[in-house]
Amino acid sequence: MGGTSVWFGWLALALAMTCRSISGFLLEGSPSSFAQFPRWVPGANGSLEFEFLTQEPSGLFLYTDDGGSYEFFEVKLIEGSVRLHYNLGGGARLLTVGRGLNDGRWHRVKVSRRHDKTQLTVDGVSEFRSAKALDHEFGSPASNSFVYVGGLPELVSRQVGARLTLPVVTLEPRFAGQIRQLVYTGVDGIPRTQDMVASQGVWMEGRHGDCDQHDPCMNGGRCYSSGHGPLCDCSLVNYEGPNCEKERPSEEATFRGREYLWWDLRRIGGQPLASQHDQLSLSFKTRHPAGVLFFTGHGKDYVNVALREGGVLVTLDMGGDPLKVTVRPDKVRFDDNQWHTVTVHRTVKEINGHTSFCTLSVSVDGLYTEKGTTAGPFSQLSSSRIHLAGADVPALLPGAETRSNFVGCLRKVEYRADSVRLDLIRMAREGNPLLHVSGKLDFMCLEVEAGDPVSFTTQESYLDGPENGVVKFTRPDAVLVLPSWEAPRQGSISFKMRTTEANGLLMFNSGSVSSQGDFFALELLEGHIYLHLNLGSGSRKVKATNRRVDDGWWHEVTLNRDSQAGRITVDEGANDFTTPGDSHQLDLDGALYVGGAGNGINVPPELWSGRLGLGYVGCMRDLVINGQAADLASYAKKQDSGSIVRFCHSDGGSCSSSPCLHSGECKAGWGRFICDCSHTSYVGPTCGKNAATLHFDGSQYVRVTAGEESSTQAEDIAFRFRTNRPVGLLLTTTSGVSSDKLELALQSGRLRLTVKLGDRDKVMYAGNGLNDQQWHSVKLTRRATQISLQTDKDPPTIEHTMGRHSILEYRDIHIGMVSSNTSTSWRPSSTFLAPSSTLSSTPLASSASSSSSPSQVPVPAFIGEMQSFYMNGNYLFEMARSGHVDRLEVTATFTKGPQVIHHPVTFKSKSAFVALPQLKAYASTNIYFQFKTLEPTGLIMYNGGKGHDFLALELVNGHIHLVFNLGSHPVKVRDNNKVALNDNKWHVVTVSRPSPRQHTLMVDDNIATATNGAGDENLDLQGFLYLGGVPPEMYTSLPRHVMSKTGFEGCLASLDLNGEAPDPAGKDVPIISNRVFAGCDGPSTKCHRNACANGGTCVQQWNSYSCNCDMTSYTGPTCSDESTAYEFGRGTGVMSFKYPQGRWPDSRRDLLAVGFMTQQEDAVVLRLDSANSNDYMELEIVDGNIFMVYNMGTEDHPIGDVTTKVNDGLYHVVRFIRTGPNATIQIDDYKVFSKNPSENVQLSDLKVLKKLRSRIWHGHQLSVFNAQSHLQIGGRRSRRSTDIERPFMGIMSGLVLNGEHPLDLAAERDPRLEVEGDVHLLLRLPRGLPSEGRQTEFNPWQRTPPLPGPSPGEGDDLVFSGAGSGCDMDDEDECIPVFDTGSGDDLITPVYIPPTLPPISKPPPHAFIPDVDVGGSRQPCDDEEDCYIGSGSGEFNTDGGVMPDGDSGGDDIEVEFPVTNHPMLAPDVIHSEEHEPTHYNKNKDPGSGPTTTGSTLAFTSSSTTSTTAPPTRPPMKGSNTKPTATSYPPSLPQPSPPTYDYYDEYTDFTEVEFPKKPTVIKEDPPDLHSEAAGGVALIISIIAGALIIIILIILLVLKFKGRQDGNYKVDQTKNYEGIPTMPTPMINGQGNGNIKPGDRRPVKKQSKDVKEWYV
Repeated sequence: MGGTSVWFGWLALALAMTCRSISGFLLEGSPSSFAQFPRWVPGANGSLEFEFLTQEPSGLFLYTDDGGSYEFFEVKLIEGSVRLHYNLGGGARLLTVGRGLNDGRWHRVKVSRRHDKTQLTVDGVSEFRSAKALDHEFGSPASNSFVYVGGLPELVSRQVGARLTLPVVTLEPRFAGQIRQLVYTGVDGIPRTQDMVASQGVWMEGRHGDCDQHDPCMNGGRCYSSGHGPLCDCSLVNYEGPNCEKERPSEEATFRGREYLWWDLRRIGGQPLASQHDQLSLSFKTRHPAGVLFFTGHGKDYVNVALREGGVLVTLDMGGDPLKVTVRPDKVRFDDNQWHTVTVHRTVKEINGHTSFCTLSVSVDGLYTEKGTTAGPFSQLSSSRIHLAGADVPALLPGAETRSNFVGCLRKVEYRADSVRLDLIRMAREGNPLLHVSGKLDFMCLEVEAGDPVSFTTQESYLDGPENGVVKFTRPDAVLVLPSWEAPRQGSISFKMRTTEANGLLMFNSGSVSSQGDFFALELLEGHIYLHLNLGSGSRKVKATNRRVDDGWWHEVTLNRDSQAGRITVDEGANDFTTPGDSHQLDLDGALYVGGAGNGINVPPELWSGRLGLGYVGCMRDLVINGQAADLASYAKKQDSGSIVRFCHSDGGSCSSSPCLHSGECKAGWGRFICDCSHTSYVGPTCGKNAATLHFDGSQYVRVTAGEESSTQAEDIAFRFRTNRPVGLLLTTTSGVSSDKLELALQSGRLRLTVKLGDRDKVMYAGNGLNDQQWHSVKLTRRATQISLQTDKDPPTIEHTMGRHSILEYRDIHIGMVSSNTSTSWRPSSTFLAPSSTLSSTPLASSASSSSSPSQVPVPAFIGEMQSFYMNGNYLFEMARSGHVDRLEVTATFTKGPQVIHHPVTFKSKSAFVALPQLKAYASTNIYFQFKTLEPTGLIMYNGGKGHDFLALELVNGHIHLVFNLGSHPVKVRDNNKVALNDNKWHVVTVSRPSPRQHTLMVDDNIATATNGAGDENLDLQGFLYLGGVPPEMYTSLPRHVMSKTGFEGCLASLDLNGEAPDPAGKDVPIISNRVFAGCDGPSTKCHRNACANGGTCVQQWNSYSCNCDMTSYTGPTCSDESTAYEFGRGTGVMSFKYPQGRWPDSRRDLLAVGFMTQQEDAVVLRLDSANSNDYMELEIVDGNIFMVYNMGTEDHPIGDVTTKVNDGLYHVVRFIRTGPNATIQIDDYKVFSKNPSENVQLSDLKVLKKLRSRIWHGHQLSVFNAQSHLQIGGRRSRRSTDIERPFMGIMSGLVLNGEHPLDLAAERDPRLEVEGDVHLLLRLPRGLPSEGRQTEFNPWQRTPPLPGPSPGEGDDLVFSGAGSGCDMDDEDECIPVFDTGSGDDLITPVYIPPTLPPISKPPPHAFIPDVDVGGSRQPCDDEEDCYIGSGSGEFNTDGGVMPDGDSGGDDIEVEFPVTNHPMLAPDVIHSEEHEPTHYNKNKDPGSGPTTTGSTLAFTSSSTTSTTAPPTRPPMKGSNTKPTATSYPPSLPQPSPPTYDYYDEYTDFTEVEFPKKPTVIKEDPPDLHSEAAGGVALIISIIAGALIIIILIILLVLKFKGRQDGNYKVDQTKNYEGIPTMPTPMINGQGNGNIKPGDRRPVKKQSKDVKEWYV
C-alpha cells in the first residue's frame, strides 16, 4: 500500500474512532497494523498498564519516546517473555519478566516509575532497575510522541531520522493478539483508561477474523484478516508468494574490496540497538585469506567477525576483557573459493545484579565449532554501528585483526538481536533507510577479478594488458608489464600502495630508441618514495615523502606532469618539481613495468633499485593512468606466474617459527620472511643448501663478462672467504673505456677497498688478521658516493668518495685474479694502490685516504676458498654450479661439503601426493631438491598450465626426465648420468633457465642442456604444483610426453622452488594425501634370504619387495605356487605360439625356464624359429639328457647336461640363458653348464651335433636371434610336413620364454596360441609319473640329487653316521639323514638307500692320467667317442674339483671344502656368482680323506665349453691325483658356495652297470688316437670293478658290526611313503616339485667329521 493511501486510511479510521472508549481490541499483526493512543506523561511517579492475550512468541506491545532526543519506553514480547527497554538519560536499560506468556491467556503488564527507579510487573511478578539522571521527568507533553501499540504507522517509520529516538523499533515484529484496559497513571496518581486515537488492522473485541475460519498461509507465514479476506505475512520466513508457498531466493552480493554495507545510528541521533542474545548467520565464498566480514558495536561494546589466514576469527568485547574465538582447522582453509556458512551465537546469563556470564559460539559449515566464555558487569550488547564486508578504513574498526575489506561473495546475511531480525543484503536491495551502501554493489555473485589485490613474488612474473584492481607483490622479483605510458606533453598516474619493506622498484618505463635517455620511474628507497624523470635533457630525482611509507598502511600516490613542471603527491603531502634542460616532451616506448623490471631490461644507473634487482614487495590497487583505470588484477591473471596474487594481506611469512636454518638470521618482510645467510656456509631461502665453494690455487679465477660497458651508481656485494695468505686479490673490475675500478684485496691480513671514480681514488680498510684460515664474511654497499664496508659482524666503516663522479663503469668482474682476454694462461695484473707516502710507510695506520697519483704495487692472486658470492641480486657461484655459463668463466675448483638434508618427506605409496601452490616460473626457472628411492619410475613433480603449457619432472628407468612446454612444442631433457639413480642414495637435482631459450638439468654434478626453439618464452602455469604424483584420476589426462603412470615412491628433501622453500609435510600445505609422512624412512620391508621360494629372485622395492618367478617354473607372490600345467598324451600333440605379423622381436638375449615330467629318452620339448632366417633354438631330450641347440646364423651350438637323466618321471626345471653366442643351462639345482663358442667349431661338440644331425659351420659367431616368430611346444613340425617329429609325452608346467607365459595364454584361450592333438590342461601337478615295468616302492619325490662323479654303486665306498641329525620325528629310523657339524665321535650306522636313477653315462675319475702336458698343451685322445671332458686338454678336470699337476709327481693333494650348515641355494643364473678363493692342503698321506675347512677349489679346462661346479666334491677314494702347475686365468668359473657331500647319500649299492658309449663332451685335440684312449678306459674300468667288489664286502662287515653296537635300530621293512628316505633337491628351502607348505623336509648339513674307510 502506498504511503499516501496508508496515511488517508489511518486518518479516516482515527476520525471514526475519536472519543470512543475502547475496552478491548484485536491487532491482526500485519505489516501495517498499529493502534495509536494519547501521549503518556508520567512525570517522576507515573505508570502504564494493560492486558494482552496472544499465541505469538514475539511482538511489539507499545512504544513511546520524548520526540527524538534520547528518552524512550519500549515494551515487547520476546520468545514468550515481556521485556522493557528504556532510557531516561542514564543509558539504556533492560528488564525482563515472565516466561511462556504466549499461551493464549490474559496477562497483565504494568510499567511504573518512582524517580530513579523503574519497575516492570507481569502478573504480579516484578523486576526493577535504578538509573541516575539529571531529570527524572519523561519528556514533556509538548514533545512526547503518541503511544503506539502493536507497531508504528508507516509514515512514522519512514521518518526515522527526525521523529524516533529508537529508530530500530521500526524493525520489531508487530504484535498479533488482543489488548485491553490500557490505563495511564499521571503525577496525580489517578488511573485513566485511554481511548484509541487512530489505528489500522485493528478489530473490535469479540469479532472473529477471517483467519479463524481459514488460514491459507504455508511454511510459517502469519495470517491476518483484511477487508478482502485472509492475507499472509511472509516477512519473517524464507518464503514468498501470496500464501508463502515459494522459497525465497537467497540474497547475494559481490564485494570487490571497495564495497560494503553500513549503518550508524549516531549520525541520526538514534539510540543503539540493545540485546541480550545475538545470532549472526552468513555464507561467504572467497579466494582471499583475510578481510572483514561483519562488525557491530557501540562504544566499547562490539563483535568483529573477520577472515584471517584462511580461518574465521570472532572478537567480542562487552566492556570487559576481549574474547577471541578462532576457527581454523588443521589442513583446512576457508579461502578456497567455495561456499562456507558461519554462525555466531552470543548469550548472556545474569549471575547476580552486578555480574553476567557471556558465552560465544562460532561454527563454520556445522563441522568446525569453537566456543569461548567471559564474565563481567554487563547485561546487554549495544549496537549503533553495523558494517558488512568492510569499512572505509577497516583497520580502525574496534577489534580489527585485519586491514583488508572482504573480497568475494556474501549470501543470506542475517543478524538477529533478540526479536529484531535483519536480512542485511535484502534490506540494502530494498533501500531500507537505516542501511547504506558504499560503492557499486552487484546483488549477485560474480567472479571477483578486477577488485582483487595481487602480489609480485618473482622478477620473472609480469602482466600484459590494461584494465582496476588490487595487486600484491609478495617477492622482490615480481613484475607486471603494462602498455607504455603515453604522456609526451602531459599525463597523470595515481595508485595506492601498501607495504612494510623499505626498498623496491614501483614503476619503470624506458624511452624510445630515438630519445635522448628519456625514462620515467618511481622507486621506494629506505622507506621513502622517489620520482625519476628524464625528458632527454637531464635526469631529475625528487624525494616525494617526508615520512616513511613502509608502515603497512595504504598510501595514495599521485603524479601530474605538464611539460617540464609537475607535482607528486603522497597522501596529503605535495612536492612540485621541474625537469632540467630545454626538453619539454617525454618520449617513452616499450612496456610500463610495475613492481620491478623484467629480465634483460637495461635501467639507468641512477635507478638504484633496478640496478640492484630490488623489486617491490607489497600491495597496489586503484591504478589510474591518464584518467583511465588500469585493472591490475586482470593483468595479474593474464601474466600469472604464481608470484602475483590477487589479494592484499600481510599474512604468509613469520619469523616466529624460526624458519632459517644453520644460524641464519630471520627478518620479517611483507607477507614473508627473509633469511640472511651471509654469515653461514649455506644459501637458499631458508639457508638450507650448501653454498657453492670455490678453491683458488693462485692461477685460477672466476670472470664475469657483462658483454658491454656497464654504468652503475649502486652495488651490493657480499661473500665469504678463508685463506692463510696475508695478501691476495679478492675482486676487481675492469673497463675497456674507463679507468674506473672497484677493487677488494687482502693486504697484511686486512681487507682493503679501492674505489676509483673518474680521476680520484678512495681507499678504505676493514678487519684485521683475516688470514687465519677461518671463514670471514665481507659486505660492501655503495650508493653513489657513499660506501659502506663491513667484515664479519663488526660495525661497518662508512666513507664518501671524493669529487663529483658517482658512476662506476666496468665491463668485466674478476674474482681471484685478473685473467687475460685473449689467452688461457692467466697472469696477475692488478695492483695495490699506495695513495701517499704516509700510507706507504705505515699502511695500517689510516683507514682511508685519497690521492690523484697513487703508486702501484702488484697484487698477487688469491689462494684460498670463497663461497656465497652475491652481487646485485645474483649468487654468481651458484649460477656457475648450476650451468649458467653464458657470462661466467670459471677455472677455480668447486669443492664438496657435507650433504645437507632439510624438510624431508616420504612418499610411501605410488598413489601418494602433495599439492603445493602454483610454481612461480613465468620467465625463469630455479628448482632444487634432493631425492632417494629404490623405484626406477615415478612422477616427481607436475604443474599444469594454460593451453599446452606444463612442467614435469619424472623418474624413468632410473633417470630424471625434465619435460615442459612453453606453448609451442614440448621439450624433454634427460640427465646424462651413467648409472641409474634408484640406488637408495641421495641425489641432487637442479633445474634452471639461464636464458629464455636455454634450459639445464643438473643431477649431482652432471649437466644436461636443451635449447627451446622459436616461440613463447614464458611458462604460463596455473593450478597446484603436485609433488610425488598427482591424483589417480589425473594420470590419464597428463600430456602424452609424460611417461609416468604412477607416483614417486621414496624421499624428497631440501625443496627450493624459485627462492621459496616450502615444507611438503607442513601444516600450511593445501592438500596432503594419505601415505605422506614427514622425515625419510628407508624400505620398511627388505629382501631376505628366504623371501622367494624355488630360486625366485627377490626384487627390492621402496616399501616392500616382490619375487621374480620367471626362471623358476613356479608362480605366486613368493614363487611357491604351481604354474599352469599341461599334459601331452600318447596321442601326440603340440602347441603353437605365433608372434603378431610384422612385430617379430629381435633378441640379443633369451631367457627360458620350463618344468616338466617325462619318461621319454628322446623328444623335442620346444622349438623357436625365425620368420626370415635360419635362426632357431630347440630344447630336446637325447638319451634321457637335456640339450639346447641354438643357431644365430652360423652354426649349431649344443649345450646340455650329460650327467643328469631327466626321463625318470620326476619333476625337473630347466633354465637356459643366452647372451649373444654364449649360453648357460642348468637342470634343477645342479651344475650350471656354460658355452662360449669360438669362431671354429669345437670337436667336443661333434658327438652331440652328429647325434642331432646338425649342420656344422665355421666363421664369426653372430649374436642376434632375428625375427622370433614361431614357438612350438611339445614337439616340432617341419614347414613341409604335418607330422609332429619327436613328440613330447609327459607334463609341462611354468614355461616362460623372454617374459611370455605361453601355457598361461593357452589356459586363457589367447588367439595367438593354438593347441592341437592330445594336450590337456591339468588342475594340479601330480607328484610324479608312474614307473614303467617295475614296482615303485618309494615316494617319487624321494630323489637323491644326481651329482657329477661316480653314480651309486660306481666306486663309492662310503659309510656315514646318522647321529646328531636334528630330526624331529618320533622314530629316528624314519628320519632323513641330516648331517651336522659335530665332534667326529659319532657311531657309524650303515643305512640302505635304494638308487633312484640309472647309472649316469660317465666313468669314474682316474687316479692318474699319464699323458699330461705340464705346459697346458693339448694331448691326444685315442677314441673321440670315449673321450670325456678335458681328456684332450692337457688338464684333467674332475668333478671333484681336483686338478693333477704334472710337476708334483705322484704326490696326492687334499681338497679343502667349506663348512656349511644351511640349505643349498639355487645358483643365480642371471647374475654372476662370487666364490671364495682356492686353497690347497699339501698333505701327502694317501689314506687321508678330505678335510672340512672353509675354502673351495676352483677348476677349469682350456676348452671353450666349461662347467660351473655346484656342490664341490672330494676325489674318489684311492685315486692318485697330481696337482698341475698350470696358472688359472681370472675368468675361470668357480663352484657355488653351497656344498654337498655326495658321499653322504649312499651306504649300499646295487649292481653297477656301465654304458657302452658314455655321452661326454670332449676337447679339440690336434690328433685323435682312439685305440690308446680305449685301452686306458678298459684298464680303468677293470680296476674300478675290483675296487667296488672289495668295498661291498667291507660294507657288509661294517653293517653287521654296527648292528651289534645297538646304537641305532634300522627297520628296513617299513614303508617310507609319508617320510622321504632320500633328500629332495631344495631351492631356498623349497622342494623342486610340488611340495606343500606343511611338508617337513630336513635340510642336509655338512658333516664336520665323517668317518671313512678307503681301499
